[in-house]
Amino acid sequence: MSTSKEFRLVVVGPPVVGKSALTIRLTQSEFANEYDPTIEDTYRHYCEINGVPASLDILDTAGQEEYSSMRDLYMKTGEGFLLVFSLVDRNSFEEISTFYNQIMRVKGELVNFVPIMLVGNKNDLEDQRQVSKEEAISLAKKFDASYIETSAKTGENVTEAFHGLVRVIMHNAVLGAGLSRTLYPSAKEEKEAQLREAVEQKKEQKKRKREELSGVTSGASEVVEGGKVGRNQAKVSGGPKEESGGCCVIV
Repeated sequence: MSTSKEFRLVVVGPPVVGKSALTIRLTQSEFANEYDPTIEDTYRHYCEINGVPASLDILDTAGQEEYSSMRDLYMKTGEGFLLVFSLVDRNSFEEISTFYNQIMRVKGELVNFVPIMLVGNKNDLEDQRQVSKEEAISLAKKFDASYIETSAKTGENVTEAFHGLVRVIMHNAVLGAGLSRTLYPSAKEEKEAQLREAVEQKKEQKKRKREELSGVTSGASEVVEGGKVGRNQAKVSGGPKEESGGCCVIV
């Protein structure tokens, strides 16, 4: 896919939440059952999103605090971020704000909007859940991020998480990006946002047409005015010629 558009995604979050497992599930369709602490791993995933051939350059980062300074560099070059916590680990959810704050510290001065997908992983362990959907949605709204729940083990919503983040990058906003399977925005919220955008686009189109018609009308008026001036000048200049052409006889 030499003509594919590249998107640089960064996967961040505390240790042992399944960051590597999610990335491997997407890129290799496998479940990494054994935990192997990551320092930095890069993956490539080719796909088509919104009809656009895409190449996802995915950086899987270390969650340990000692690698915090290394993340600054990753965050500067990243276009979008999967912010991952574990639904069965309350501490990981409470730690996620630290990673968000680091992203905003690095990226906030460079751009007005930072594409983020908040990911609650391990939703296959529902009976061990320690983070409710409502509080995760609330945090996502606070971050101006979308929210989805995934399972690297079963593969549920893994593709939707990564591809959804790319859609947010393309749209440069969460609402109206065409997300699916997210808890925020919900299907209803997404549909309403798309309808609002469609209305705004129609208004903008009508406005442009009015401006174009106004420009055409203005140009026609100038042509008409120019014609009137020319005829008036011809009449004025024609008068003296008629007078100079007259004669008289003196007896």
